[in-house]
Amino acid sequence: MEVRGKVLLYTHVMPASRHQLVCNAFLLGNFISAHNAGGTRNRNFIFQTSSGKWFARQRFAGYSSPQQVAFDHAAIAFLHQHGAPVIQPRQMQNGESWWSDDETVWEVFPFRKGRAMRDGNAEDVVALGKALAHFHAAGKAFPLRYEKISPRGETAPLFLRERLERIETESPETKDILQQYRETMEQAAALLDDATYHSLPHTLIHGDVQPANLLLDKSTFAAFVDLDWCAWRARIYDLAFAILTCCAHHKSTFDGGDIWSLTQTPYFEDGVVESFLNSYQTSETALDAAEKSALRQQINLTWCHIRLGGALKVQPERRLEFLQRAPKPGSFTCLLKC
Repeated sequence: MEVRGKVLLYTHVMPASRHQLVCNAFLLGNFISAHNAGGTRNRNFIFQTSSGKWFARQRFAGYSSPQQVAFDHAAIAFLHQHGAPVIQPRQMQNGESWWSDDETVWEVFPFRKGRAMRDGNAEDVVALGKALAHFHAAGKAFPLRYEKISPRGETAPLFLRERLERIETESPETKDILQQYRETMEQAAALLDDATYHSLPHTLIHGDVQPANLLLDKSTFAAFVDLDWCAWRARIYDLAFAILTCCAHHKSTFDGGDIWSLTQTPYFEDGVVESFLNSYQTSETALDAAEKSALRQQINLTWCHIRLGGALKVQPERRLEFLQRAPKPGSFTCLLKC
């Protein structure tokens, strides 16, 4: 796995002996050094050991239950078996692929060189479209189920309504701007109700398709990483995230630790979204008219999720400023020309 952006020397107070315990568990050899590899919830590190470089992760406690880790690792193994571009976790001597030190859950992956995706770049979005089609085609036969948040994930209308109410309660000055998000969300929810959503083609999805979770090698797509949000859902869930975060240009490179950066204004160029969707659609993954219509509504729900979820991570007194940034909710219908 790759470290994107500036790599910082790991300075958090944690004894090297604890890192050596991770190395011992996964048979990595002698621990030499660790560098911070970012992460907003998980804590990611590049370990240099006597056996080489490894990508080590302390999983966020909110999704570190044995059941969820087992599901995620089973999904990765299944996708890898079917040729999808993912990186399998390293196994310990007992065959397990994660280790707990009673404080946190650790995973280790082979370190893979590569580059970050260039957001809005036509060549890269075509590579992403082909890779995501392969991921979704492989995932259709995945037999396991593990619900994360809800069957519609973080873009579920009920979930978005709860966020709207919380923000307005904690930051009353946001009432007017929140009304714009509420109207967009309710219109999209009415057109893409639960029955319609559940009737759409489902597969194993990645759940968080955005540049920080994609790895490329020159002009070739290398791997999807961070499958903590993978789940059985409508495939338009991934497509909406990919369109909003990968098919647009942004004024600055995404900073994985800055919510303002991660939710900045997207700027779309003619033809890029169309190129992505054309590259995604194969004989196995072609979108029918119902899915194309649903995707328009899912994009609006996803944008509401991105901004409302982000607003809860900034200081209450700055939420109005955060939510007023362009574009306004409901501005994305014209993106889909297919």
